[in-house]
Amino acid sequence: MRTSVFAIVALLLSGCAAIHYGETKPGELKGRLTVEWIDPDKFIFRPDTDNPLTFIRSNRDRITPGFMYTDGGSIPRPLWALRSYSPWGYAPAFIVHDWLFHMKHCQLPGNEKFTVDEAAWVMSEVMKTMMEKEGVDKWTLYTMFEAVRSPIAANLWDAEKCEAPPAQVRALTPRMRYIIDFP
Repeated sequence: MRTSVFAIVALLLSGCAAIHYGETKPGELKGRLTVEWIDPDKFIFRPDTDNPLTFIRSNRDRITPGFMYTDGGSIPRPLWALRSYSPWGYAPAFIVHDWLFHMKHCQLPGNEKFTVDEAAWVMSEVMKTMMEKEGVDKWTLYTMFEAVRSPIAANLWDAEKCEAPPAQVRALTPRMRYIIDFP
């Protein structure tokens, strides 16, 4: 009985994942992603002045993340062992998503265009854009979409705690730097 229930739930969720993947519109990802280690599990995203990371949505809206703290994907540590659930596996999507949270919390211009649900859709769009080049994983796309629009995510969205890196952090020489370029 338990196996049958599990199989039915898995089948239904697989259908939801396929529907979500079909509804998610890819965009265009370009620029350089630069992340610098500050402390354990705390990083700085530093926009490249010559080639900034930019996501262009299918509706032509552009999202170019600015200087901010990040932890990559806020994925619970036990899930890191699973394929596709690394906090850096979809780094561009996580950075763009973190930027939307940062915009909201710090009341930066343009933040009013986004809700927690819209931020989840944007992250899905970036992930799908990446997946179309690297291999499709509908289940990961769907589960991450649901996670970033969950009640927990909505509470974090509404927390409105602005944590902008201070000027002295902007001026620091990076201790360790990770760079990814997109065409």
